[in-house]
Amino acid sequence: MIAKIVLLKSLLLNKFPSGSAINYYNGKLYLIGDDAKNMLVLNTDYQEIDSLKLFDYSGKRIPKAEKADFETAVLVNVNDKIHLLILGSASGKEREKGILIPLPASDVSLPEPQAFSNAEFIKRVKMKGIPEINIEGATLIGDHLILSNRGNSANRENHLVITEKDFWIRQNEAALSVLQVAMPFGIKEVPGISELCYVESKDILLFTLSSEATNNAYDDGVIGDSYIGWVNGINQKLQRSDIVLDGLINLSDVDADFKSEKIEGVCIESASGNELILHLIADNDQGESRLFNIKLVMGN
Repeated sequence: MIAKIVLLKSLLLNKFPSGSAINYYNGKLYLIGDDAKNMLVLNTDYQEIDSLKLFDYSGKRIPKAEKADFETAVLVNVNDKIHLLILGSASGKEREKGILIPLPASDVSLPEPQAFSNAEFIKRVKMKGIPEINIEGATLIGDHLILSNRGNSANRENHLVITEKDFWIRQNEAALSVLQVAMPFGIKEVPGISELCYVESKDILLFTLSSEATNNAYDDGVIGDSYIGWVNGINQKLQRSDIVLDGLINLSDVDADFKSEKIEGVCIESASGNELILHLIADNDQGESRLFNIKLVMGN
């Protein structure tokens, strides 16, 4: 499959730190930062229209030792209502957390988030043989919730963790399996998966990945390149023991604006024909975030 990426626009958010997840719902973009105290809500022109306090903290960035490290978010249906499920990286005990936020269908105030611990579930994931936990991506494929566990320079393997869409309710009983993710592209530094996005109309699983000079799941390192990868026909591949990316694009080769930007999140706004309109969020490790609006054209 041939793929081409066109950068449509980008915007630096110097007041919103450490962008880690972005979701599109009902014409709005919901932004999460791994050390941000608020969730930010924008329209698709990247204008702020709302925010929601997630943590009580007076500074701009919650310190590394204290933050919940919310690295991913996904839209889920709970009791016939769309919620945003936000998950911590689980790279430490204080990060084995999640929150649920009901998303209003109209322009009304966002309700209070509902917090929970997913420590029991993370215990089970560790028992599946993943050497170091660092959950950074999430998406829904049918009734399956797919999580990604990010590798690093010491533990280079990336994994998909497959469970049920309401796993946090039945953490000890929810189905659980793990797939290793292979990238047969001869990359010197194997990048870590930073987010997932399922394109239902095409049965394609999109990945964002980034390279970073760190040998563990806790510390940051010098930012390298970021990528978009994909797997075609993902529904037929979830029962395998491993999975191989079908394609990978280095975003630094697309536009110079992507250099030194660690892409952390991706969401789809629309799919028409062979064109996907996507939004990306990046973290520059300097207390800022950057948004990118791109067109991904996929053809034979």
